[in-house]
Amino acid sequence: MEIYVGSLVRSPTSYRATLGATRCLPGEKATIFRSEVSHPLVMSASCFSRYLIVFAALTISFSAVQAQQPNRDPRQQAVVYRLPNMDQISVQRDITFKNVGDLRLKMDVYYPADVKKDERRPVVVFIDGVGNRSDRPNFKDWGQYRDWGKLVAASGLAAINYDSRGEEAVADASSLLEYIRANAAKLSLDENRILIWACSANGRAGVKIAMEDRPYIRAAVFYYAASETPSLLRELPLFIARAGLDSASLNQGLDHFTQTAVAQGLFVSFINYPEGHHAFDLVDNTDESREIIKRTLDFIKFQLVQNNRPQASRAPSPARFIAVVNALGWTKALEIYEQAKRDEPQAALFTEQSLNGVGYSLLQNKKTKEALEVFKLIVASYPNSANAYDSLGDAYEADNNKAESIKSAERAIELLDKDTNLPAQLREQIRQSANQKLQRLKGN
Repeated sequence: MEIYVGSLVRSPTSYRATLGATRCLPGEKATIFRSEVSHPLVMSASCFSRYLIVFAALTISFSAVQAQQPNRDPRQQAVVYRLPNMDQISVQRDITFKNVGDLRLKMDVYYPADVKKDERRPVVVFIDGVGNRSDRPNFKDWGQYRDWGKLVAASGLAAINYDSRGEEAVADASSLLEYIRANAAKLSLDENRILIWACSANGRAGVKIAMEDRPYIRAAVFYYAASETPSLLRELPLFIARAGLDSASLNQGLDHFTQTAVAQGLFVSFINYPEGHHAFDLVDNTDESREIIKRTLDFIKFQLVQNNRPQASRAPSPARFIAVVNALGWTKALEIYEQAKRDEPQAALFTEQSLNGVGYSLLQNKKTKEALEVFKLIVASYPNSANAYDSLGDAYEADNNKAESIKSAERAIELLDKDTNLPAQLREQIRQSANQKLQRLKGN
């Protein structure tokens, strides 16, 4: 049987989602970072309900008065947040990182004032997903990106703005990353601590780059970003800022990306700015805009400087494992499971309760064969658990395997008679579930 832990209840013949308490799995945390002002601005989530996303719970309200969309050119506009030492940073301009025929693609590298030649600074790459055009300034020369480069450098990190060809944005970004890593010592950059930042239409290229298998990309920031959501996201810390007054279609895509990231167990820091316009960091000169930018810089510094845990070493969370099963299939998911169990056997995924939840979630979503394999894993890991056999019986019943379901239910009752340590209420629930199965399946 399924032990209720918050947001999924099961009857013997149906599965349904219901609003319930959101709980962390063992070893997971949920943190709310608070600003100096009176309201929380950023919710950082590493645990949510494993079965139901309540997206509204992520929405943080600001009190700014709604204003009409300012009529300004973001290519010339300055970022509304400043740091005292922004003008003391240094910039190496027009470094060629790629030649395409006669075309030279160039980058600008922003450094803190105190950077030394023999050190390596983590770096933020501002993704150019739209490319240069003859009728406007080159992307890296826009006021927005110059100022963001200065803000990052004034925060003690390096930043890069660069040229690209819009139709080859992903290929050019990949070439840039390869150049950075190959020339990191000469550029005084840490090739293993890179963060991706993308906004607006650049979000599509940014998501593609960030979600590829690049362990050196440590996190990503997306501001009012257009996005296409892959079926399986790379397990990467994300900072997402949403402008409430942006276009409905853009926000729908961003909302879907955010919900998918939460459902797949990613660490997500999310801000919804209800009165914010598209490009609020430029056009909304408000305390709310400045607070969001400040929190973004805090996130960047934490992920690139303080967060030393290698992403690749983490065992998947239960939510993440469900996403892996759905996206990659059981054979690949089992490989990941077995490797993670060897590397991190005490991870939350491997507890009986967590695996039980994974199995029933898969059953709820009509992944009967995959759920059956999960329950077999539980029985193998916890052979004396009556509940494990009762759950396995549920899976066999859903798979129309009457004989094996009966056998599992009978084994559950046998184990109940031997186990004197189970709480009386749980013992009775398991016994009732197993007996009901036997009545249905034997026709008595």
